[in-house]
This record gives sequence, C-alpha cells and structure tokens, in this order.
Amino acid sequence: MKEYFNLDSLLTQAAEADVTALRQFLTTNPGQPLVAAGSGGAESVADFAALLYGARGGVATAVTPYTLNSYSDEALKTAKLLLVSKGGHNNDVIFAAGRGLKVNMDKTASFTLSTGEKNEVRKQFAKKESALSFDIPGLKAHDAFISTGSPVVYFALLCRVFSPGCDLSRYKSKPEAPYRLEQKDGTPLSMKDLKAAKSLIILNGSWGRPVAKNLEGKLVESGLCPACVIDFRNYCHGRFIFTSGHLEDSAIVMFITPREKDLAGRIRELLPASAKLVLIETEADAPEASLDLLIRSTLFFFDLCKATGTNWKKPANPGDIDKRKPIAISFKEQLKKAGPLKVQ
Repeated sequence: MKEYFNLDSLLTQAAEADVTALRQFLTTNPGQPLVAAGSGGAESVADFAALLYGARGGVATAVTPYTLNSYSDEALKTAKLLLVSKGGHNNDVIFAAGRGLKVNMDKTASFTLSTGEKNEVRKQFAKKESALSFDIPGLKAHDAFISTGSPVVYFALLCRVFSPGCDLSRYKSKPEAPYRLEQKDGTPLSMKDLKAAKSLIILNGSWGRPVAKNLEGKLVESGLCPACVIDFRNYCHGRFIFTSGHLEDSAIVMFITPREKDLAGRIRELLPASAKLVLIETEADAPEASLDLLIRSTLFFFDLCKATGTNWKKPANPGDIDKRKPIAISFKEQLKKAGPLKVQ
C-alpha cells in the first residue's frame, strides 16, 4: 500500500540525498539572476527556490513554464534557469528545457525526483551532455492527483542546499497541534465550523509565501474551495472588505513565523469578533520555517478533506472533464507563432 505522507521516510531520504551539485549551481555566482519554473505541485517549489535565492542575496523570480516560454531568447540568456518537475515528462517543462538548453545551456538546470525512462527532461540534458540535470536516484515520494509527498521532499532538499546545517529530523514526527481553529474573539472552532466556508483568504509573508501558494493549489485542485493568496500588508489595502462581507461563508488562514507575529496580531485585532481563523504557526525563522509550515498546512488540508468528505487522492469530477486531456492541450505551435512578449 502506498504511503503518501510518511514524514519519517520522506525526510530521511531527503537528509541522505547528495545535493552537492545542486548547491553549487544555486549558490555559485549569486549576482546572476535566477528564474525558477514549475507547474502544478512544482510551482510552489519554484517559488521556494526563488525565495531562498533572494534571501541569500540574489535576485530571483518564480514563474510557470508557460510564462517562461513567453520570454525571448535574449531574456533567457540573462539568468540562471531552474526547471522543477517531479517526473520530467509534462509538455510544459519539456518545451522549456529544450529552449533553455538551446539558448543558455551552461546556465539551465533541471530538478526532478525521477531517474526513470519517462523523464524526458533528463534525456534532453543527457543528449546535450549537460551535467546540470539534478535528480535524486531511488527517492520515493508518492503522490496521488494532489501532490503531498513530493513538495515535502523538495522543500527539505532546498533547505539543505541553502542551509547545510539544518536539522530535518525535527520534522519527522507530525506535530500534535499543527494548527488552531478559532474565532477572532478566541472562541475555539472545529472542522465542522469550517465546512460552511466557500472560500479561504490565505495571509502570508516571508517564509510562508511558497506554502500559501501550495495550499491554494491543493484547495482548488481537490475541488474544496477557491482561495486567495495575499500577503499581510496587501490585505490591509482594501482586500479586507471581502472578509467583512463574507463572515459566514469564508475563513482566514494565517501563516505566521516570528517575523509576522506582531503584524498578524494587529490585523487580527481589527477583524469582527465572529471572523473564522485558521492559525498555522512556526517558531522557526530560517528556511526550515517553510518546511514546518508546509507540513502543518498539509495536515490541515487532510483534516479539511476528511470533514467535508473530499477525496484528495481522486477528487470528484461531476463535470466529467477528462483529466488526461487538459494537460495535453497543444500550446507549442501557438507560442512559436505568436513569438515572445516584447515592447516595440
């Protein structure tokens, strides 16, 4: 039977993996900008890589492969490119890898968790005799329709890349209280109280940013509810009005590290007493803070699925959209025809 969220196994594998070559690529020449790209469950991994690169002193951004593929050849030559894909076989990342290897081979890298025959990206790097295909041989991170195990492994590996002395063993056991549910006035809530929530507002900052994006993806891809990802300060620029008008059918998720504790508290004080809150907090203030928040938010997601009867492994699809067809929609010819984005 597949284990989708065995933290001990996932983090043991991540701790034992050799990340020397990946560390060299990401930490050498930090003055070179980084563009990290990933789709689906890998999008938040790209965002975490960009966040860490920036925290170390570089300039970085995270995009989807489709956005990356709209950049001109000249633009792709100006930065390091990191292409994240668990299996290395979706059309988006394959096309992005082909372009990167063609116009910027010495600074284009892939980061996958598969060394199997289906990894077409790895094959492209081998054909070009590039050593910048970073794979983790033998690593097993099982995912269902929703990615749950692989993001934990990716986040742990990136923690080791940028913080070699980090202690992953601290996160091998599930926290007893991964999150808190309560009203703004402190009244405890249960998952039953969240069942009526038709949307979630996900407030975040610093180390919580890539985790917020990860949770948003899980909520939408499982069909649970739409979610809006906003940083704490941007919420103060008018977006609080939605909360004011939807106290009964929405909730606020707060990702809190020591850096946001005071700010989150100040925002909380301004909310109506009946506002529903999901507080996901870590005491870490280092790259591991993101890993801790990811684990806690995934456990929250599992509990919300259980409370609502949502099968995250195989979400209900009442509209009968063939799950195989959307990802196979052709886009390469359109991109080639339209050409890169440009301003005359």
